[in-house]
Amino acid sequence: MTDLIDLISVTTEPRSNSQLLAKIEVAGAHSQQVYNQVVNDLLRHTQVPGFRKGKAPRQLVLQQLGRERLHYLAMEKLIEDAVKTAVEKNNIPYLGNLELEGSIAELRDQFHPGENFSFSVTFDVEPEVTVTAYQGLTIEYSPVTYNPETVEQLLQRHQREHATLIPVEDRPAQWGDDVTLKLVTKDENGEVVKELSADELPLSLDAAQPFLLKEIPAAVVGMSIGELKTVTVSVAQEAAEGKAETPKPLTAEIELLGIKAPELPPLDDAFAAEHSEFSTMAELRAYLEQNHQERAKNQDKQAKEAALIDALIAQNPVELPKTLIRKEADVKVRTTLMQIQSQGVDLNKILTEELYEKMRQEAEPAAAKDVHARLLLKAIARQEGIEPSPEAVEERLNRYKEVVRNQTAKDLERLRELAHDEVQQEQVLNWLLEQNTFQPVQSDTATEQPPGTTGAPKDTQMEAVAENPSTPQKRSGKKASAAPSQE
Repeated sequence: MTDLIDLISVTTEPRSNSQLLAKIEVAGAHSQQVYNQVVNDLLRHTQVPGFRKGKAPRQLVLQQLGRERLHYLAMEKLIEDAVKTAVEKNNIPYLGNLELEGSIAELRDQFHPGENFSFSVTFDVEPEVTVTAYQGLTIEYSPVTYNPETVEQLLQRHQREHATLIPVEDRPAQWGDDVTLKLVTKDENGEVVKELSADELPLSLDAAQPFLLKEIPAAVVGMSIGELKTVTVSVAQEAAEGKAETPKPLTAEIELLGIKAPELPPLDDAFAAEHSEFSTMAELRAYLEQNHQERAKNQDKQAKEAALIDALIAQNPVELPKTLIRKEADVKVRTTLMQIQSQGVDLNKILTEELYEKMRQEAEPAAAKDVHARLLLKAIARQEGIEPSPEAVEERLNRYKEVVRNQTAKDLERLRELAHDEVQQEQVLNWLLEQNTFQPVQSDTATEQPPGTTGAPKDTQMEAVAENPSTPQKRSGKKASAAPSQE
């Protein structure tokens, strides 16, 4: 068969949104070859009643298949082969989203085996990105600072969790108590809302831990055991699309069944030894302070990076290909679904094509921003010659290998590419932080986010102490030597 590269001519024309229009002409000799190939394949695989497969007379098979279908199948293969060859011949950075210019019927009518065949297609290509504004910028951001009260609040919270609860009968309920309620919640028609009612409901009167019916804790404060009270409460109801949530008014009948006051254990060395891996309170406190200082530092850097990305995107527009946005949105949706599945939800029971498509569309704005940022950082790396060392890439790749088991050669190549791009992006961001000036937004300084907050760097050992201090192993008589994680 004659080489297709010698049989086509290609002219290209850029279109908006990183698309390319390609006008392709295929020589008649090759259109005849493709038609003959399609017909021969069909002759071998078509079953005609009364004949063994592949043994029916040629004319009978062609009559059964029909001229239009044969021309369509041959044209389809010809276009597919021609586009592939045109992309390779012209080194076109093809991404996908292929669309034919004109209708299929019109193209099929123009296709005649043995005659030259011309067609036009548009498709997404990698955008050519040149970043001009990325140094010497003054960028406003919301800084994150370490708040010494964070550690004290954390210790007090765990002190409260390990308190002994003492029944109280000689005074009304007050903030800090644990109470038991009988709660009957009714709607505007006087009907009981079962999911918001309970015969015995335990509740901590803690303003820092809001209750679904947020009016209840404050209403209970000041009540005595056996006392009844009726209050108006509200719960957010699902809003119509495009509208804000509106509170739904309800009536709650409260009966206070019991009060227990916490008897707090002292925050001393015995507490530290029993509920953490440290032998003294001084060691535990110093460890938490160091980790929370490091946490605040990392969160502040993340805030700068986020503001930097926003500034780069605003000053360096790029026409984003739909193919890249769609792929990124698919990644986000699959990640969300994996998280849902990890919580024990059977996706087969809830996931439909309509739901997936809705999730993908909702993910597209964030996906477009991520694609835009990635293209800009890659372009800056190219312009500034920022290239990670093979050792840094190999180190990151080894982390991936520990998570992804049984890698194929193709998997390994993808992981290596991912490791390279991730390390390179980190190095570009670090370089950009040094090349630009960051100033706090007036009256918008944040304090360190609590453990577990989205976006906060996670330190596994500190989390073990801070989030579940009763489980870590103890190190009696030894000095704390753990260093904070720097993710």
